[in-house]
Amino acid sequence: TMIMRFLKKIPAGMMVVPMLLGAIINTFLPEVTNIGSFTTAVFTSAGANTAIGIQLFCLGTTLRVRDMGGVVKRGGVLLISKFVIGAAIGIVVGKVFGPTGVLGLSSLAIIAVTNSNGSIYLALMNSYGDTVDQAAMPLLAINDGPMLTMIAMGIGGLADIPFMALVAAIGPILVGMILGNIDKDLSDFLAPAGTILLPFVGFCLGAGMNLTNIAKGGAQGILLGLVTCLIGGAFIVLCDRFISRRPGYA
Repeated sequence: TMIMRFLKKIPAGMMVVPMLLGAIINTFLPEVTNIGSFTTAVFTSAGANTAIGIQLFCLGTTLRVRDMGGVVKRGGVLLISKFVIGAAIGIVVGKVFGPTGVLGLSSLAIIAVTNSNGSIYLALMNSYGDTVDQAAMPLLAINDGPMLTMIAMGIGGLADIPFMALVAAIGPILVGMILGNIDKDLSDFLAPAGTILLPFVGFCLGAGMNLTNIAKGGAQGILLGLVTCLIGGAFIVLCDRFISRRPGYA
């Protein structure tokens, strides 16, 4: 009870706290979790893609064809607005300054502003959103990986679009959605796993981070963070409020 109360006091705490713990252990005591077998599989970045893939599959089973209108509207506005602002800034920088970018930020790094963390979104929506907001997570998870970044690079003529990478990114969601619509009982059984896996996903992702990289990122890292938060964030909030007519927290 004490641990759960603590986690609930922190926004997205079920995801963020394990992620921070994973980063601390990976930075200072990586040998603790890199002993092999199940320990390494569960508590290092080795398990990140598997945990996220299972989470997306389970959440995909919650997507109902009849409810897709509201889910697509809310999730689509967030997904497209995030893609548009990141791609626009990155492509302009790439065309004007070349792939090396400006002020130490490459066009690829800026375009990666289109990326996000669907698991943190889900953790936040469990506290502040409603069921439709939560159901939009599998849709938003399309930009968890490099798919939209590569599409933006392709649109800007900065890279080729890897078609199979696009298919692979949405595969678990589509399979889960198909099975969930065929059998509601299966959906009811698997749906809770999307939330249950949050701390595991968080720890795995954190275990792939090294806190010393914050210092190494220096001014460029701070600048990219400001671009992501102030420019990208402000644009998405405006779209959520004025297009979706939502409070903007998503």
